[in-house]
Amino acid sequence: MSPRLKKNLAIILTLSMLLSGCTGSEEINQPAEIYGCIDEAATNYDVTVTNDDGSCEYPDSDGDGVFDKDEILGCMSAEATNYNPDATDEDECIFPPWESSYGIEWSQQNPEEDCHCSDGSNFSFWVRDADPSQVVLYFQGGGACWNDYSCQFEGGTFKTTVGEWDNPSTASSIYSNNGGIFNFNNENNPFADWTFVFIPYCTGDVLLGASETDYEDGTVRHNGHVNSQTAYAYMLENYPLAAQVFITGSSAGSIPSPFYGALVSDDYPDASVAVFNDGSAGLVSNNTYDLYELWGLNESLADFPIDGLDFNQMTSADPVIRAWVHDNDIRFARFDDAYDQTMRFFNALLENDVSLDYKELVIESDTKIEEAGIPYSGYIAPGQAHTILTSERFYTLEVEGVLFLEWFTSFVEGSQPENVYCVQCG
Repeated sequence: MSPRLKKNLAIILTLSMLLSGCTGSEEINQPAEIYGCIDEAATNYDVTVTNDDGSCEYPDSDGDGVFDKDEILGCMSAEATNYNPDATDEDECIFPPWESSYGIEWSQQNPEEDCHCSDGSNFSFWVRDADPSQVVLYFQGGGACWNDYSCQFEGGTFKTTVGEWDNPSTASSIYSNNGGIFNFNNENNPFADWTFVFIPYCTGDVLLGASETDYEDGTVRHNGHVNSQTAYAYMLENYPLAAQVFITGSSAGSIPSPFYGALVSDDYPDASVAVFNDGSAGLVSNNTYDLYELWGLNESLADFPIDGLDFNQMTSADPVIRAWVHDNDIRFARFDDAYDQTMRFFNALLENDVSLDYKELVIESDTKIEEAGIPYSGYIAPGQAHTILTSERFYTLEVEGVLFLEWFTSFVEGSQPENVYCVQCG
């Protein structure tokens, strides 16, 4: 072999050894593998680790057994519309509107025969059929009339007919889920599941009249007694086993409530009977007008077990006293605004002294009842508003630290709450 060939072979051999990573028989040292946690989010993360061995440990800030990294924020209530079954940490829940199990449907009852309004038009009443053991008998308000001025068919001080405004099932009515005790989808309503018998008022006689009386503007059919008795008869027939009966009404509708309280106590001898007057405690009759003749009260009042009542000369306290004398198991309470503008107006129409402080008239009525030995609860709110049972303030009004809703609910449930009178009533 020639020297040149030998030299070339030596060069080729050297190059092949270099390319193969080998320099003679000596091997290059490899780094050792390190096992541990390689997740930077872990509490035991080790920067030197080369291979994860599943030993990572993570924080659990709330101690619920779920690592922070695995927490899922969401609503955890199955009743909510945004319920997340995978959620581990509670977030805001959205619940559907509360609904009474009995719904809000009303049925219109159209009695025939002698039922009609003051102008001769048809009379109807409405029923909300719910729990048959708990019944509210409600008398609608709407003014009154007893002379030529107040008994005008146009521009008078009374309702002459039953219209859509009176229908609690229509959107145009203040009773249609608008507030107060008629909002059956408010879980705070103590009557949410009660049956209602709703008696409209269209006869100008505080729902007690039984006459046809001529006034300058025409004949007014004071037919409130027949209308009310017809609705009451429906109640007796359809809910004979009621264990609780709550009789109430607003404004003029509160006046017949004690009369029916006494009647109900006879017809439902085993029931718990309560009467609540809404917005009339300061009303005074001073014998200026003969309501017995104008409204036919001699005939109608004979159907009630209340003796010794002079309708022509009385305060709102007198029917309460006479009803309680008849049955001292009946419970009573009332609500009024300190300077109720509507009731002050009607006191003026009755030719009472308009300079009298209305709040003091209300307190005088309360005192008269309490001095008769009757357990009684009164609530006086500041201002000039009128009635509360159909208003949203039924749920929000607070006087002297006492929420009306709580006060009223306690009465419904059988308590006799303390009087609440506004101090600053302006």
